[in-house]
Amino acid sequence: MRLSTKLLIISELVLLVLVCVLLIPVRYQMRHQIIADIQTQLNAIAATAALQIDGDLHGRLTADTDPSGPEFQTIRDTLVAIRDANNLTADNIYTFLLDDEHELMFGVMTQSPFIGQPYPMQEHILESLFTERPFASDLYTDTEGRWISAAAPIQDSTGRIVGVLEVNQPADAYLDRYDYLILLNTAMALIALAIASLLGWFVLNRLVIKPVHAIHDGMLALGRQDFKHRVNIQSRDELQELGETLNHLFEQLNVAQSIQSAFFPQHLPEPAGYRLAAASEPCEATGGDYYDAFNLDDRLAIVVADVTGHGLGPSLLMASCRSALHALAGTGLEPGELLVRLEKLLEKDLTEGRFITMIYGVLDPDGTFTYANAGHAPAMCVHNGKVTQLPSHRPPLGVAIEADFGTDQTTVDLRPGDRILLTSDGVNEAQNAQHKHFGFERIEAIIRDGSVECSQVVSRLRRDVARHRGNLPPNDDVTILCVDRV
Repeated sequence: MRLSTKLLIISELVLLVLVCVLLIPVRYQMRHQIIADIQTQLNAIAATAALQIDGDLHGRLTADTDPSGPEFQTIRDTLVAIRDANNLTADNIYTFLLDDEHELMFGVMTQSPFIGQPYPMQEHILESLFTERPFASDLYTDTEGRWISAAAPIQDSTGRIVGVLEVNQPADAYLDRYDYLILLNTAMALIALAIASLLGWFVLNRLVIKPVHAIHDGMLALGRQDFKHRVNIQSRDELQELGETLNHLFEQLNVAQSIQSAFFPQHLPEPAGYRLAAASEPCEATGGDYYDAFNLDDRLAIVVADVTGHGLGPSLLMASCRSALHALAGTGLEPGELLVRLEKLLEKDLTEGRFITMIYGVLDPDGTFTYANAGHAPAMCVHNGKVTQLPSHRPPLGVAIEADFGTDQTTVDLRPGDRILLTSDGVNEAQNAQHKHFGFERIEAIIRDGSVECSQVVSRLRRDVARHRGNLPPNDDVTILCVDRV
């Protein structure tokens, strides 16, 4: 999942939570306010209506009162007037009678009378009788819908409570309107959420995501050593500064890579009787491997070396090694003596545990190869179709061992069809996902085939090592130098 998608989801969740936090209290407050408004309205109607009822007349009503009698009709006319004045329906206003035991019975109604029928004492009616003032019920539901009722005591001229007046109000119309408003507000909130999310995503994508993607692409380019890549960010913030830092790093690494690539011969010599091919691939911008081939009058010097580690530090040390090697080779020193002198020249640079493995040799026109090996492998010779290792004469340069290795060197007679292969350990030690090394056997199988010329040997080794690693990045520099005697 890409970063932009994650941020969009997070922003959506944050906004959704914010909408819920805002809507839920508002929804509760709106509902509570609607109920409170209805209760207040009914309390006012009930209080006013109770005062308009003739309490002395109501107190003479009983369960046996004739609904057609003047007492009943007088109170009924008063209720009708109150009903019409307050836009109530016929069954929304009525009175209750109180017997000697304060039990409720239906009293006067504006619709068909059924005076005297018992009615259960409701909590709001009981509260009104107890406090002697109007009191409204909470919202309740019956088969006819949702209702709120208010009761007020009816008093006679002596102040004695002789009945109860009740007013009902259907709440469905109000609550349906409330539900509609809630639905409307929710829809508007979701629309606002969608608009805010799209706007936020657009702004976030422009101000953050695109610069982050540009930096991400820059890091990928850095990983694949594409130092010509540039990060273009114009955000005028820390992301732009980071992009400019990456660009500066690209420039420096590009320069370092160009300088180091100049250390390797741009064109290999083409001496009579020999063919040469070589390649070097640093696993970082710069590497610690080095190969070279250069003429010494009628002889040809070849060398492959490997500084411990890889990166900028080893590449700088290898630059010093190359300069010193060329200077010493020009004096006519034999390979064994040259390595001894070279180690002394580099002694001050080989600190902090660094050392250099190296094999240096000289090819003569007659086919002899004289070399000295300072702990370097793989170094192989193919002679009459048989592969042999070129043994080491001394430890790597910079490894202090209390022993005199002198100026040992070895001479090999090369015949047409023979081959010298010098590589760095980045070839045989290349690992795949199962941590298995490429190994020496695969190298020997490639170089043993005499029908494959040196340039093909180099290309096949590079290809097979890359296939062996698979998707894993290289963990060491890879350098290959192959010489065929023809």
